[in-house]
Amino acid sequence: MELPNTVEGCHVVINQLLLIIEHQQKQIDELKSRVVELEARLNQNSRNSSRPPSSDGLKRKVGIPKEPKVKGGQRDHQGKNLSKVDNPDHTVRLVTPLCSCGLVLDPKDGIILKTHQVFDLPQPKLEVTEYQVIQQVCSCGCIHQGQVPQGINAGVQYGPGVRALSVLLNNSCQLSFQKISTLFEDLFGYNLNESTAVSNNKLAYESLESAENQIKASLVDSPLVHFDETGILVSTKLKWLHTACNTLFTYLFVSAKRGGKAHQEAASILTAFRGWAVHDCYATYFTYTQCRHALCVAHLLRELQAQIEQQKLWAAELKVFLLDLYQRSNKGKGTVPQIAIEKQNWLEKCQKAIQLEELLLPKIDLPDPLKKKKRGRKPRGKALSLLDRLVLHSDAVLAFAEFECVPFTNNQAERDIRPVKTKQKVAGCFRTNEGAGIYARIQGFISTCRKHQLNVFNELRAACSTEIYVAPFGR
Repeated sequence: MELPNTVEGCHVVINQLLLIIEHQQKQIDELKSRVVELEARLNQNSRNSSRPPSSDGLKRKVGIPKEPKVKGGQRDHQGKNLSKVDNPDHTVRLVTPLCSCGLVLDPKDGIILKTHQVFDLPQPKLEVTEYQVIQQVCSCGCIHQGQVPQGINAGVQYGPGVRALSVLLNNSCQLSFQKISTLFEDLFGYNLNESTAVSNNKLAYESLESAENQIKASLVDSPLVHFDETGILVSTKLKWLHTACNTLFTYLFVSAKRGGKAHQEAASILTAFRGWAVHDCYATYFTYTQCRHALCVAHLLRELQAQIEQQKLWAAELKVFLLDLYQRSNKGKGTVPQIAIEKQNWLEKCQKAIQLEELLLPKIDLPDPLKKKKRGRKPRGKALSLLDRLVLHSDAVLAFAEFECVPFTNNQAERDIRPVKTKQKVAGCFRTNEGAGIYARIQGFISTCRKHQLNVFNELRAACSTEIYVAPFGR
């Protein structure tokens, strides 16, 4: 830029330079905020975001402080060691038939000094049962023949035990159909066709329809239910696996949608539920006002931790406040006295934090007529968005400290929905919507059986026997 020779020219140049500096300063501020955003995204882990613990590698951290534990069995832990049985399958008498003096000893005269029992597996084999249809002729001339049991339709076929094991391996153990076939050949010498394993899943799915309906009805009538959802791949497309569960029942269903449209489907129970709904801060859940809402505080602690790492003092204060209520409520199992005062303190702390964050908001620039106006409200940033939610849903945040039945976290839903992630890593994605729906029903049934301490294999065997299956819950 050439220097002017007149005073007026100098003023023009100065004004131009000021405009350039203002423009550059604006760019610097935008780049700084972008750098902060990218650094925060780069530093995300399971401790300060919704990322799974598996993404942390070997350095895993937890959001809720835990007391240090000693090595070995914990206090009040009921062990599950082997116990001797009264009637062993085989008995081997360890005797000395000949004495050093040459006398032959009679094994029957000895007494049992001590016993050792070994629990082991013999070489597994499939038991083959042949059903012979016998024809008989009465003296009156009538011809009679035996009836084949229900479910036996072919000259050679697998029985309900094989079907149950196939279903269990594919759904609970997350093995692919190919690995199930390989395992059967290694154990039993029979190569179970992949199409047979698929048919076994379909048979179990159809038989478990009444059991699933009973699970749904039980959850609708429950005082508290956990809700969550996670993305799954179905035929290379993103679908959503939703769960509704508690300590006794697990219900899963697949939908193409995540939000309100998914819960408007007949598969969802949220529209009919009237108790406590425990979930994360996803806005869709709060649109259902017929039930009471409680938030997963563990999610909020992770979000607060992310703000603490951004040097936000108010986030540390709010985190300490929540953890103090957690300890005073017997780790979320009881209530905190004078909770109304605690709620007021919580709102005051949040309002002060909002005032501090609003002072840090960038100044509103005059609208540029040459630029197209963006739709929606201007973003307030992650910090203010978090604080807005903490104020708006303060009752749901502190519900764990006010009501004894409300837990501190939504871990129950996360535990019940997590196996699908392992299945996708081990067996790959679901190829069809039908296959994903079959998995959801069977996995929900298996999880419910385990919560009721039922033998899963026996229940699946009963369901695969093609007879009328009665759900075991409540028997």
